[in-house]
Amino acid sequence: MTEVPGVTEDHIKKFAAVPSARVSEFLKRRGWQLLPGGRSGNLWVIHGNALDDLCAVCDGEPDFNDLGPDGEAPYCWHHSPTAALVYPSPGREGAEMALRGVCAEARMTPEELLDALSLELADEAHLYFRSPLFAFPADAEEVHDAVGGLLDIVRLCYAIDGDGGETVTYGDVTVTAPDHVTVSFRHTFDYTYEPDEEDDRTRFLSRLAAERLEQTLNLLNPSRRQLSTVRQYATGELTLEQVMEPEDFRPERGPERELWDALDGFWRRHEPFVRWRFDWAWGAG
Repeated sequence: MTEVPGVTEDHIKKFAAVPSARVSEFLKRRGWQLLPGGRSGNLWVIHGNALDDLCAVCDGEPDFNDLGPDGEAPYCWHHSPTAALVYPSPGREGAEMALRGVCAEARMTPEELLDALSLELADEAHLYFRSPLFAFPADAEEVHDAVGGLLDIVRLCYAIDGDGGETVTYGDVTVTAPDHVTVSFRHTFDYTYEPDEEDDRTRFLSRLAAERLEQTLNLLNPSRRQLSTVRQYATGELTLEQVMEPEDFRPERGPERELWDALDGFWRRHEPFVRWRFDWAWGAG
């Protein structure tokens, strides 16, 4: 069983009570896929970073990929999953196994997973720093600069190209832990009434803003595969040769470029994000 500390009976019961459609949507967002051709229809696999690895079948020259002695084609390592889980799985033990598997792959605590599965009013970006954002006792000017930088980043997530007016934002920032910041992209402001057209507009803009932040973070942190080209020696050995820099992925213009610059500047002045996770509101598109 996957080691995920802090799993309680209450966590297992709450996870088992979550509608399966919500859990399935979460799994798909994380990159999980139902195993094709599976008779049970509930076996999920994920490839993780395996697609960035070199594979003789996909990356090598055909001359080096002769059929094996049994006449079968060489095996593509990109098809090898890095993790698997069964969901939905009946019973208490099945729910616990699925809970532990999802938490382990997503690097989430059970509380974080349950919170993500219950989101309805906002999308959330969880940004984790290499070390605490502030050194305590913290200098007020340093805190002001860091928080202001984070709020500028949120503003640029909502910025519209060519809009000369003041950008309207529906997001806020919470310092969740010394090395963890949560950015919320709100979908509604009045939680007591049925959604109206204004809520639909807010939800649409907030989803776009969250997706822009996710895309820009990925541009700032391209994989080695994205930065490189594949070279193959006469021996058949494959290697990656870097031909690009992360700066080559900088957007050419508009709010996307400003956001890229703001994130890059924040990392240089303060702390870089070592990882991030996006939790998406249920049923918001």
